[in-house]
Amino acid sequence: MPYITDNVPQCADRLRAGLLVALPTETVYGLAADARQDAAVQQVFALKGRPSSNPLIVHLQSAAQASQWAADIPAAAQRLMATFWPGPLTLVLPARDDVSRIVTAGQDSVALRVPAHPQAQALLAAFGGGLVAPSANRYMSISPTSAAHVAQQFPDSDLWILDGGACQVGLESSIVSLLPGDSPRLLRRGMLSQSDLEAALGQPLENRDGGVRAPGQHHRHYAPGTTTLAFVQVPNEALASPRHGWIWCGQAQHSAGPAIDLGDQPQAYAARLYAALYQLDALGLERLYIQLPPQHDAWAAVHDRLARASQRLD
Repeated sequence: MPYITDNVPQCADRLRAGLLVALPTETVYGLAADARQDAAVQQVFALKGRPSSNPLIVHLQSAAQASQWAADIPAAAQRLMATFWPGPLTLVLPARDDVSRIVTAGQDSVALRVPAHPQAQALLAAFGGGLVAPSANRYMSISPTSAAHVAQQFPDSDLWILDGGACQVGLESSIVSLLPGDSPRLLRRGMLSQSDLEAALGQPLENRDGGVRAPGQHHRHYAPGTTTLAFVQVPNEALASPRHGWIWCGQAQHSAGPAIDLGDQPQAYAARLYAALYQLDALGLERLYIQLPPQHDAWAAVHDRLARASQRLD
């Protein structure tokens, strides 16, 4: 069974030995392995059930390590690093020849991030290198934002989980592609707004993938096992059933079934969303209803995750 610990040096030793460790970041918990050990990286794919065509993000302690992985770091990338690292931003850059194409899923680009979580920073410092760390959950299921969520995802494993408490951001990082000969692209939305990214970049971001594969982009992702429906207009007839669960965005109505109001502030909502999904999904409900937030740039990442985790009711 999984082992939850706060022992950073022992976790670093396990990573050096080619074993996996779940680590906390400010976004979600990641399933970490030494990015220079192909056998360890392949264990990540196997344990998650993740297709090998889905690239992994390499987590670094500091921007100074980026040149060990990226063949070129353009001025635009340096501006974003200076503004948002450490933090919930992943940059896709041209990969050095010595970067494993198992990590990059066969692409000549590599995704890099410097997490801000103090426990992640401590583990990366103790380890001394780069760690792949996709979300520590079974492929396409709800991303974990606590050590208990990770243990729930892998109950039959001997995985070590470095406990860092609840994740403060709660949604996966923004991913920006900065590849030679191509326009800057926003490949995945996170809680850094597109306008803030563009202000630091000094130019617009396109929203097309440009042929670059990025994590977390499957049409169904972050999804509970319970049938989940997202709505704007409240389905009043469903409120009377105790077999229906509810997630509200500051406009909660009385319901016979269990309900969680995440409020109407995007940062606080995002930080609690996955935990709410775990809580309600564990109840064996017939359906889960989620009230959609406003259509506003500050809510863009939340809308992205809800679109992948649910069906639109109206």
